[in-house]
Order: sequence, then C-alpha cells, then structure tokens
Amino acid sequence: MKRLISSPLKILGLLTILLGLLIVVFTYGYLIVLALIFVGVGLMLYLIDYGIKRFLRDRKSFWALQSIFAILYISSVFVTYMTWQEHNYIIFPKNFKGQAGIIFGIAGYPELPKTKFWKKTIVMPNDGVLITSTKMEDIPNTIRYAYADSPEFDNTSINWDPNFGIDCIVCDSRIETWLFQTGSEGSAVKDIMTSLCNEIASRKMTSAYKSISSAIQTDSRGPYLWLNSNSLTSLPNGLEKFNLYKVILSGNKFKEVPEQIFRIKSLEDLIMADNPINKFPCKITQLQYLKSVSFAKTGIKQVDCDLSQLDSLEHFDLSGNELTLFPELIKSIPKLTWLSLNDNQLSDLSFIDGRLRKLEILYLYTNKIKNISTETIFLGNLKELLLFDNEIERIPDNISDLKNLEKLEIWNNPIKYISPKISQLKNLKSIRIDDDYLTQTDKDNLKKWLPNCEINYQTRNEKLLELQK
Repeated sequence: MKRLISSPLKILGLLTILLGLLIVVFTYGYLIVLALIFVGVGLMLYLIDYGIKRFLRDRKSFWALQSIFAILYISSVFVTYMTWQEHNYIIFPKNFKGQAGIIFGIAGYPELPKTKFWKKTIVMPNDGVLITSTKMEDIPNTIRYAYADSPEFDNTSINWDPNFGIDCIVCDSRIETWLFQTGSEGSAVKDIMTSLCNEIASRKMTSAYKSISSAIQTDSRGPYLWLNSNSLTSLPNGLEKFNLYKVILSGNKFKEVPEQIFRIKSLEDLIMADNPINKFPCKITQLQYLKSVSFAKTGIKQVDCDLSQLDSLEHFDLSGNELTLFPELIKSIPKLTWLSLNDNQLSDLSFIDGRLRKLEILYLYTNKIKNISTETIFLGNLKELLLFDNEIERIPDNISDLKNLEKLEIWNNPIKYISPKISQLKNLKSIRIDDDYLTQTDKDNLKKWLPNCEINYQTRNEKLLELQK
C-alpha cells in the first residue's frame, strides 16, 4: 500500500481511480464512460510518476517536478470543474409574475454582462423583457434563478423554454428567445418579438438569426401559411402581400383572430382550431373569398353577427366547443354545405330547419343526441351523415327523407330498431352500425333492404380491442 501512495502523483492517481470506481458503483454503470476516463487519467498519473522516477535521480529535482505536475493537475481539475459549473445567474424583479424572456441577437442593443468567475449575472428589467445583441450560443446553457428580494437560488417556480423562437415570415429573419414563465400565463415577450419582426421587415433593425425554413409554403392551389402549434399570440404585418389562399394557426395561444388575417383578401381557408378564442370575430365577413373556416376547440359558444355576406363560405367547423345550443346566425351563411358540430353537448336535431337545406355533409358524432327526429325533412341534399358515439336507439321511418345520402356512420349507438324505410336510400353506399342489440334477422333484413350498400358492423369485441390500443 505504501508503494501506491509514495509520491504526490501516486496519491492523486489513486484518488482519481477510486473516484472512477465510485462513479460506476453509485450510477449503476450508467456513467461508465466517464468512469473509464477517470481510471485512465489515474493510470496516466502513475505512468508520469514512473517516468520522473526513472529519469531523475536527484531527489530534490524529483520532488520539485512532482510538485509542479501535482499543482498543474489540481489546477486543471479545478478549472475543468468550474467550467462545468459555469452558469447564468438570472435575477428577476421582486415578486415578478407572468412571462419574461431574453431576446438574443438583435443588433444595436447592449451585450450581456461579462462572465466573472464562471458566473454571468443577468438582472432582468421590471417588465421582464431583456433584449440583447449577444447571441444565445455565446453564453452558458445552464441557469440559476433568484428574485431581487431573495437572492437565494430558486428553480422551482419558473418554467424555462430555451428553444422558443419565431420566424418573421415576411422576411428571412428569426427571433430566438429564452422564455420564462412564472405564475399566470402572459404574452408580453411574444408580442415584443412580433414587434421586432415588424421592425426587421421595415429594415429598421436586424437579427443575427435566419429562418431555417419558410412558414409560407406552396401547393397546387397556391401559397399558404402553416404555423401549427407554435404557442403564438400575435402575427407580424405584411402577410397580405403573399396572396395566401390558406392560413393554418391551430394549436397556438391566440385569444382572438389576429388583425392581419382580415387584410388577406385572397384567403379561402382559415383554421383557428385549438386556440383560446372566446368571441366570434364579426370582421370575418370582410373575407369575401372565404370557403372554409374552423373554430374547433375554442371557447366560442355564440355567433352574434350576420354571416349572410359570406357568399363563398361552404364549410363551417365549430366542433369541440361543448355547445348545448346551436348558434342560430350560422344559418345565415347562404351557401353552407358542410357543417361540423361533432364533440359537443347537443341533445337533439331541433336546430335544423329550412335554412340548412343545402347541407351535404353533417358531422354530429360524439354528442348526446337521443333520436333522429323529423327535422330530417330539411336534409334532402345530405350526402354524408356522421352520428356515431351518441345515444340513439332507433333508425326511424323519417330516415327516408335523406334520399341523397351516400354515407351513414351510426356506430357506438345502442341501435335496437331499423325502419324498413331505410330501403328508400337508393344512393347509400356505406353504413357502419352497432350490432350489439341487433338480431340476425335484423342483419338479414338490412342486407335485403340495402343490397348495393357496404354494411360494416361494430361489435363489442372490436370496441374492447380499440380501447386496449
């Protein structure tokens, strides 16, 4: 044992090897590569010790060189450890709540403070928004937080998104940001990022970052904007110059339809699904070429404006909004042929009247509808009806009103009776229905009544398999 620790380098070598072995033990081999590096360094120290002993016979020179190598090793270990511990120390204002962020790479703004002793102290302004010309890649990617009134380290109450950025869309620049969220959700930083994009587009300032790919794409119908699930709260100006035919903004944080959308006079398709929009935008009537609009999974429950000016609108999607009453003014759309009301809380078909005679496709699945009532008399032009996942027990005589129906989805309903008048649906090409309560005679009759129709049965075993998936 004495021979293993007879010099400073041997002592350091042994300690390094033991540290490597402990890493293996305490991490159950997960950091074995790091452990092997430590063991290798330890063995190298023993090799250096052996070389010094062999080529230096003078005792004084031996110990001097041992001391020099030991000091160099300890210093390098210290520097390596402190570099590994290098971090940004971000101090938020006292009692700060909401959205904060550091916006990087904007020319003309101050640089972040220099790193001192492996720590870069960044004091956030009172509004929580710090704009800097420093690039994100030039600072440590580790952070620690504190509040101005409590300088102790705190990382439990702040959510950090180090990869948030937005493309300026109307130019090839991009804004990169570290986004912080504490307490209630806000949009201050995102709105400032949009304002910076407007400044960049007008050449009043520049960003160090460029868009990797354009949010504006093109297909056979023309250019369209695809910004799905980007956590956006606002849009830059100038979108109207691209003559977009479609805008997809689903899965963002818009509380209202951005004003820039109403300036795109060429717009035909607008998808605002899955945004926290509570009020229906009456300005939508300015979009004279609009053919399809989706406000699915928003907070819209009422429409308070006349939509009769939307002469081109054919498809209206208001699914997933927990509607118990149908917004009556939707019926003022003169050429409405496609209506999506699935995933709501509707209990009947009483909302249907003569103003919906032009409907060709109607989605009513996943509601609480209990029966197919006589309002079907107004649906003579209907080609596709999706009623699955409701509470319907009977297919009544008035099903014959749907004389142009081609597709009927009525599975996941406790169907116990099918009227023979379903045979009058000469255009019906496919039907999918539950057979949990149907007898073999019911099935035989259905086949006899609809000889040219593809009939698919949803069995209980199939439901269980789908649930297990």
